[in-house]
Amino acid sequence: MIQDFERFENEFDALRKLFPTRVDAALPRLREIYHYTEERWHEYAAEIPEGVVRYVLIAEAPPWSSDGTPQFLLDPESRSRLLLGALQRVFPQANSKSPADTLKVLAKHGFLLLDSIPFAMDYSSKRSSPRYDDLLRLTARTYLQAKIDASPLTWSRKMRVAFAFKRNARAIIGACGGQLSFGGNLHTLSTEQIAANGAGYPDALKLRNLYEVDPAR
Repeated sequence: MIQDFERFENEFDALRKLFPTRVDAALPRLREIYHYTEERWHEYAAEIPEGVVRYVLIAEAPPWSSDGTPQFLLDPESRSRLLLGALQRVFPQANSKSPADTLKVLAKHGFLLLDSIPFAMDYSSKRSSPRYDDLLRLTARTYLQAKIDASPLTWSRKMRVAFAFKRNARAIIGACGGQLSFGGNLHTLSTEQIAANGAGYPDALKLRNLYEVDPAR
């Protein structure tokens, strides 16, 4: 079930404090991206065999774009981006495949992306702001945790969790008190699960080590 975009009233207030002059004008596009990407997320999740999630990647938000079809990792029609390229090198069967075929491989392995913010803004210059942390204190509970709780998926006892971005991860860990609940089981979160390299981008080797994926498989 897709959460109602309009219900995020307190989160909108926090977003406006982070982007004082941009949110209201961007609202129609934010709503459009939200609904499009949530639909693609549910379509992808339905392809995970038996609905069992084995690998979770917690990211920030769908990419912002001012027009056109929104770009989203779990959309088979989206163009290949850095994150998808890293995942192709994590799971060997996905290497050199098209985005659509890569997603089929990722689903087969029980991989799932979870964003932590429902608003597709460009946060690159805002992550060091205390107001970014304020936003995550809300959305980590009302969007990220709520999405996990509402999902019909099941979560493997041996599930591995990684973070795509360092500053985002630290904000989530602080907001959640170092724990997320998956199917009623608390999963400890720590900075050791951050898979970003020195340049701040998701790193294939770090992801493979965190997921304990055998590159020969």
